[in-house]
Amino acid sequence: MSQQEVPGGTMDLKALRESRGEIVERVRSRVKEQNRIEKQIAETLKNSPKTVPEISQATGLPTETVFWYLMALKKYGKVTEGQQKDSYFAYELKEG
Repeated sequence: MSQQEVPGGTMDLKALRESRGEIVERVRSRVKEQNRIEKQIAETLKNSPKTVPEISQATGLPTETVFWYLMALKKYGKVTEGQQKDSYFAYELKEG
């Protein structure tokens, strides 16, 4: 049986998982939500570049959420900033 040292004694891994289950589930849920939002944004950008307000309107997400995710996607090379439309930049999926 696998055991892990904890302050005040040992705890087997099953008990450790049970004691941390709520935390693990919250993290799993948050990652799932992030993936869902990223997929929504990518689907919106699949056919043509769009501005933050256009993506927000198409997805139903608040503009600040769209902007936050776009900046993360840009940082990790998944989207690029394209031409300016009115006073907004259009974002597009990076090829490849």
